[in-house]
This record gives sequence, C-alpha cells and structure tokens, in this order.
Amino acid sequence: MSSVRNDLDQLRRLRGQLVAGDIGRRGFLTAAMGLSSAALLTACGGGLTQQPAGGSSERNGDPNVIPLYTVENDPATLAYYNMVIAKFEKDHPGKTVKVTVYADANQLQYLTTAFQNNVDVGIFSPAVSSFSDFQQAGHLAELDDLVEEIGKDDFLPGTRIVIGGHDYGIPLQSNSSLVYYRKDLLDAAGLPVPTSYDEYLNAVKALHQRDGENQVGIAMAVGATAQLPLQFFAPYIYQSGWDYFDTEGKLTFDQPEVRDAVQRFTDIMKYAPKSLYNAAYGDIVTIYSAGQAAFATFPGRLGVTIDDRAAKVADNTGVMPVPAGPFMTGQLHFGSGQQYGLYARTSDPDLAKDFLRRLTTGEDALAFALTVPGHLLPPMKSVLKLMQDKIAGATDGYLAKRKEWLQAFIDQVPNAMTSSVSMGAVTGKTFDGKILNMCPWAPDIWPSPPLDGTMFQDILLKGESVDAAWQKTAKLMGEKADAWRAKNPDWKPEVSR
Repeated sequence: MSSVRNDLDQLRRLRGQLVAGDIGRRGFLTAAMGLSSAALLTACGGGLTQQPAGGSSERNGDPNVIPLYTVENDPATLAYYNMVIAKFEKDHPGKTVKVTVYADANQLQYLTTAFQNNVDVGIFSPAVSSFSDFQQAGHLAELDDLVEEIGKDDFLPGTRIVIGGHDYGIPLQSNSSLVYYRKDLLDAAGLPVPTSYDEYLNAVKALHQRDGENQVGIAMAVGATAQLPLQFFAPYIYQSGWDYFDTEGKLTFDQPEVRDAVQRFTDIMKYAPKSLYNAAYGDIVTIYSAGQAAFATFPGRLGVTIDDRAAKVADNTGVMPVPAGPFMTGQLHFGSGQQYGLYARTSDPDLAKDFLRRLTTGEDALAFALTVPGHLLPPMKSVLKLMQDKIAGATDGYLAKRKEWLQAFIDQVPNAMTSSVSMGAVTGKTFDGKILNMCPWAPDIWPSPPLDGTMFQDILLKGESVDAAWQKTAKLMGEKADAWRAKNPDWKPEVSR
C-alpha cells in the first residue's frame, strides 16, 4: 500500500509540473509510465469495476465530471489519460474526468447492463461492430458538430462511423499488420527479402528448422479467439481479389480464387509450430521474441516488445508487407481501428465533446500514438503528419532506431482493414479504397470459435482437405448471413469512406 501511496505522491507532483509547464508531454509520460497501474488509475479518479451501478434520471451524472469508460489498463494508456486530464482540469476549473476500467472479455454485456441501468458511461470505446446496435437503441450521441469542427477531410478513409447520415464515432487509432522477418537468417541462407508469394513460401519453408527443431518458419496463429484467424488470413483473401461478402452482403467466400487463398494460407501455416494452430496473440509475440521464428505477422506492438526485451532479435529484424496473393500483391492488409462514442444522455455533452476532441487531435493525440509507436497509429491526417515529422527529426530512442519499421506500418494503413467493418472493400478483383461498411452478422461469422478458424483447424489438425473444409465453411457463412437477413428484412448497407 505504501508503494501505491508513494506512486500517487509522485504522480501528483508530475501533474503539477506538467500544468505549470515545468515538464513537457514526453517527460511526463516517461516518468508516469514507470508508476503502478493502481496509482495511475486512482489518480484519474477511477477504479476497476465488475458491475455497473444503477441510475434513474434522464441525465443522472455529475455535470462537473466526464465519465471515461475503457478496457485499457496498461500503464502507458493510464499515464496518457492522467496527462490529458491534468491539462483539461487546468483549462476547466472545477471540472474533471473519471476513468473507469472494465473487462474486455465481457464489454458488450457490461455496456448493455450499464445502458439498462441508465449509467452515464460518458466517453467509451465499444467494439466497432457494436456501434450500429447501440445507435439504433438510442445510446449514442450524434457527433456531427465535432466532426465538422475537426474537419471531415482530416479523417483517414474508412475511419468515421456514419449511420443514417450522422457521425457517431471519433477514431482514436488505426493500424496495419505486417510481417517481421529475420534479416540475418535470410542472409545466411542466401535468400532475398520476399516480394512475391512464391518467394515468401520458399523462404518460410527454407528457414523452417534450418538451425534446429526450435527454429520455425513463421509465427502466425489460428484458434478459437474471435477474429484472430481473420487478422492473419485477411491479406490472403484480399490479395485473391475478394472478401468474405461484397458491399451488399452477398457471399463471396465461395469464389474459386478464395479457395486458392485458403490453400496459400494453409501452405504458409504448415511451417508454424503446431502449438499455434490453437493459440492467442501473445503466443506469437513470445515465439518471435525468443528468436525462434524467421517470420512473424503482427502489428506494431511486437516491434516495441522485441526492442525492449530482445535487442539482438530486434537489431536483426526488418518489417515488410505480406505478399499473400496475385491481386495487388503486398498492398492489401489487415488493419484494426478503434473509435470513441459518446453516451446519448451524458450529463454535459458539450464538455465531453471538448475532452473527446483533445483525446483525438493535435499534440495530445500524437502523445497517445507514441505510447506504442507503430501500433496506435493516428487516424487523423494532421496527427499523422505530426508523427512523421517527429520520426524524421528523431535522433535517439525508438523513433530513431526503428524509423524503417514505423514507416512501413504507416505506409500500409490506408489499405489495411478488416472484413467485419469494411465489408466488400475488395470485390471482383477491384479495390477502390478503404471503406467503412458494417457486416451486421459479423458476430455469427467470427464468434468464439470463429468459422474461418474452425476451417483452418479442420485442415491443419484433422487433415480435412482444403476443398471440403472451404466448401463447408462457405455454405455455413452463407446460411448465417441469410438467417440474419431473414430476421432483418429492411436492412440496407451503409458505405462511408
């Protein structure tokens, strides 16, 4: 307990120095990220919660407090919230922000219960696929005025949440998932950095167990975790020229080119350890960080991890696009994004919007992106420009050492997406740019276990043929979509760019 008290005292001093201008954002975050999560959370007025308490009035929150509900409890994010809150309080005397952390695993249930109890959740970041349902239920405030204030042209394509012609989300990050590769292992084998699928497969195969049984060709996973196989399979299906469904929701997973994509992905996965045929994201990080894989597919967080914990591996690592198929080879990837929403009955919506703007624009948004460089990439063009300038001018630290990695991730963000929220972006061997188009039956396609994950496990673990597993899965996906549409006959897709 005394350790937490000491951390709290230190954090209060840091916040005072920040507000007084005695230290800058970087100095504050560097010092604060070394403090305990308990102290960081306590200092921004919140705590952990398992079950939301009930409320009764139309706007039952404290008008002097902006609630911020999040699943993020890592020290870097909590330190960032402390920084922005301290500056916000300086500009708004008597006003504050209270951060509440709840569990990622049950966030849909948690938020649904909160809405039923009229709990003011203020600013919150639900799964992107939940926005439509929450909007239809009247839980989300329109953010058209905030989007206009920021400027529509400042948003990267496919990052706004537009429903019925109105904005309901402000993006906080967008990323891309690429391939980390061991330069030293390629050099020792006399192999080039792959730029085509055939070169990629050949390299993964050639380096698999080349230096012993513990050395695998690639760290990449399939398993029961919802959307995990979607992340790693995405480049293969996109670079086949198709998606799971087109923009109107018609099944396209049954196209013959998709079958070939399933085969290509399977052939690569044969050179991953069998433990990754039913794994989680952290297992990929562990294997590559230990120097046991020649290649690994992951967003920017893996780079931060190996730079911190496995310097020898990091110094021999490069980052490259995924050469996964014949259509726009190496140009179409998986990328995830997050958006903040605002509770429709929050106590002071104008004050909350002001804080939301601070979180997502300008130098404060840049500070958030730099808590995990290369992973939490800015979705605003203006902030991305600030980040690129910061990288270009860096002379030490991660930004200086890993400029090439960071630029590789930034370059791919415009064409990095996920089928659950960018449905039909790639169709009929055409790609006209990243879109936001919710797949409303996504929870039925990517539950736990997801349909595509089960398909790959049937192939890799049970020995089912690619043809049989793909046909079975395509049929099931079509049935799931048809069943949803039968219950929602008035549904029409809404595409925004």
